[in-house]
Amino acid sequence: MVFIIDDLLYNITISPWLFIFEQIRNHTLREMYPLEKINNQIKENRLLFELGETPKQEYETKNKDLLEKRQMAERIAEETKKVKLNIFPRLL
Repeated sequence: MVFIIDDLLYNITISPWLFIFEQIRNHTLREMYPLEKINNQIKENRLLFELGETPKQEYETKNKDLLEKRQMAERIAEETKKVKLNIFPRLL
């Protein structure tokens, strides 16, 4: 009987908060690692290198960092795409 009450209290009081915090975390991670923006930075870095405006060493260093960042963004996108919640739907 005690376990049933504990389960009920957990589901009523804690579960909704965990869901909300998870959604906030997912949204924050997607904001910190925007995949499209990172891809554009990779393209820009390559273009600057090809035009000769960026030295090879600087290009390689920045490219390595951006590729790592893109890998992280892809992992986050995969993990967070399971549940998408629109808290503020557009009002028509």
